[in-house]
Amino acid sequence: MNPNDLATRYRLLNSSFKKTMIYHIGIDAGFFTEYTYMLHAILYCLQHKIQFKLYSDDANFGWEKGWEDCFASFCEQVHEPFHHTYNTHRLPSWQALMKDKKLPKTKLLKWKLKVTCKNIIGKTIAFFTYGKPVLLNFQLTFNPNQHFHIPELGIDGDYLHTFQKLTEITWKLNDTTAQECRQCAADLQLPPQYAGCQIRGGDKITETNLLPPEHYIRLIKEKTAIRDVFVLTDDYRLFEQVKTLAPDIHWYTLCSPDEKGYVNSTFTQTTKELKQKQMARFLSSIQILMDASVFIGSITTGPSLFLLKKFYPDIHPADCLLKDFPQASVLPIPGRGQVATEFIQGNSTCKGT
Repeated sequence: MNPNDLATRYRLLNSSFKKTMIYHIGIDAGFFTEYTYMLHAILYCLQHKIQFKLYSDDANFGWEKGWEDCFASFCEQVHEPFHHTYNTHRLPSWQALMKDKKLPKTKLLKWKLKVTCKNIIGKTIAFFTYGKPVLLNFQLTFNPNQHFHIPELGIDGDYLHTFQKLTEITWKLNDTTAQECRQCAADLQLPPQYAGCQIRGGDKITETNLLPPEHYIRLIKEKTAIRDVFVLTDDYRLFEQVKTLAPDIHWYTLCSPDEKGYVNSTFTQTTKELKQKQMARFLSSIQILMDASVFIGSITTGPSLFLLKKFYPDIHPADCLLKDFPQASVLPIPGRGQVATEFIQGNSTCKGT
């Protein structure tokens, strides 16, 4: 199926709905977390016949036009500035917050109360701005464990089937970014057949245990005879490690020698020029991994999880069984971290993946 035709059908279907949701992307999480949240919102709107519109003027991955800094538009966008303050992600329930042992209960309660008040103000402003009730981010609830049926878009299946359809609609780089990606790939001089993996460092260690470079080297040698490997990493020291540990493999990366680990909060506050450069290299790396003959990635990192979901079942998870991937893919990060830890501890040979 031609993705352009699917995108056109989506536009027509989406614009036919009378109810409206305005989704705010790029609030406070990493790019692929924000992107996945957006896909969930799109799917929710399709299921409930709600027109999806996007607000991205302040997207933390953008520098001038938000979504369109990197991607082609796929829906109508709005630009009212109140979304910056009042259109926020849904917070955990009161009950869930009370179970959180990391912060004092009084601080959590004050935070929840403050955000709840902002949500009420946001709903009110949206009503007077658009002249009708409009759904905002915090009003969404999404359950991936169901069958999705949207015949107009050829969607009739589980979450992973639907996720792949929605990426066909939304994942289209704009002309400038696409050209930058092609140039980056050309500069690397990759052979026609190569493998790919992501080895994460940086702030991800605060969320989950990270797999060592040795684990990826072993899996690459187990899963393929290809000895040209592109590595997406945010820490050049990890790239140097794999080159030292496996000199029989030709390693490639777009990571620069001065990078010592990605920290999302630092990236979002960087200059326009540097952010533009970093996003171009990051998206170039993703496109290169999309074109790899073999990809090995962890279920605990955003880019890898995106690629594993997009190309399932023709994938090689680094830290779970292939048969367990559909269930693991919809878990929150603590759940995926637990699955990965149990897999590494109990099945270090990764049999069955």
